[in-house]
Amino acid sequence: MNFFGIIINTLTLALLIILIVSSVLLFLYYGLFYLRIGIHKGKKDSKKNTELHGVSVVLTVKNESEQLKENLVYLLEQDYPDFEVIVIDHVSKDYTRYILKTYQESYPNLKVVNFLQDVNMFQGKKFPLSIGIKSAKNDIILLTECSCVPKTFTWIREMVENFSPNTHFVMGYSGFKSEKTLLNAFVQYDNLAYTASSFGFALLKHPYTACGKNLSYHRSFFFDKGGFIKHYHIPTGDDDIFVNENATGKNMNICLSKDSYVVSQSKKTFKEWCHQKAKRMSTQKYYSFIDKMLLLIYPISVVLFYLSAIATLVLNNNPESAILCEIILGLIVLKLGWQILSFYQLGRRFECTKVSYFAPLFEIYFLFMNTIMYISTLRNKIKGWKQ
Repeated sequence: MNFFGIIINTLTLALLIILIVSSVLLFLYYGLFYLRIGIHKGKKDSKKNTELHGVSVVLTVKNESEQLKENLVYLLEQDYPDFEVIVIDHVSKDYTRYILKTYQESYPNLKVVNFLQDVNMFQGKKFPLSIGIKSAKNDIILLTECSCVPKTFTWIREMVENFSPNTHFVMGYSGFKSEKTLLNAFVQYDNLAYTASSFGFALLKHPYTACGKNLSYHRSFFFDKGGFIKHYHIPTGDDDIFVNENATGKNMNICLSKDSYVVSQSKKTFKEWCHQKAKRMSTQKYYSFIDKMLLLIYPISVVLFYLSAIATLVLNNNPESAILCEIILGLIVLKLGWQILSFYQLGRRFECTKVSYFAPLFEIYFLFMNTIMYISTLRNKIKGWKQ
């Protein structure tokens, strides 16, 4: 075949079709998930919920006294008219109990639920978290972790304003503090990519996951849906699986206000981070079939794009196909440029732009890492609680 003077055989034509299709899918993904979230305006002020109902902030702790000592005050000092903070102390062996008692002397809105013995028949924190939600006096539950610090004292207000009469979930952003280390760069990129996926599908009216570091839902809705009863046997996924089973395009809103962000300290070692990441990925096998297929589109498109581009260049490495090779190289450059630009906009929204310049390299690295890690989670059990 001869198109515009370029000699193309059947194999090359097939590779070009694969390359074009994968390119279109990647360009759409970068635009709909990276760029769109980066420039999304969110709800207009006129549509925000102005009714500031009571809120119960709920978090579980286990042997995390130092983080409680440093971070709990940022939750207790929130600028909100009616809220309580419920801390479930799950059999801590350190000074957690005494730190909580000290805080209770100054903050009457702090409620502590103590587990003096481990009566949890299942691994993970779903049972203690359920007890904490059950003990809440307010219908709006706002989940976080003791490692997280809200960026402002209006965090609760920003999250609540995104509730509407038909809303049962509000998902907020949780990030990590920036550090000048390679591990932190890995963590920042991975978290931005996860955020783009979770927020992007939510904007497309197909939410499939959320992070319990910054997630809100109605207490009544939680118990109407049976809470965690159906998946108590799964050590992880107290936020992930519950959202996957019950969130819809109509009952979930996302909060993109910078005043609603929470940040935490990233893991100090690669091993600790991999364990944390494996726990999150271990729940994906419980997703619906449609969600699993949708999540495969992006990584498969990346693989097909690079394989078809490289194969086409290798098979047509001759003077007669010089124009074709130039077109392929131009397409690769265009793809990389669009990816970096889109990821930069995503990073700018979440105040983490440095990793965007290396997005193509991180993309390839995590393609292999995520595949290996996901396969390992299918074969090994992941402990659901920080040891």
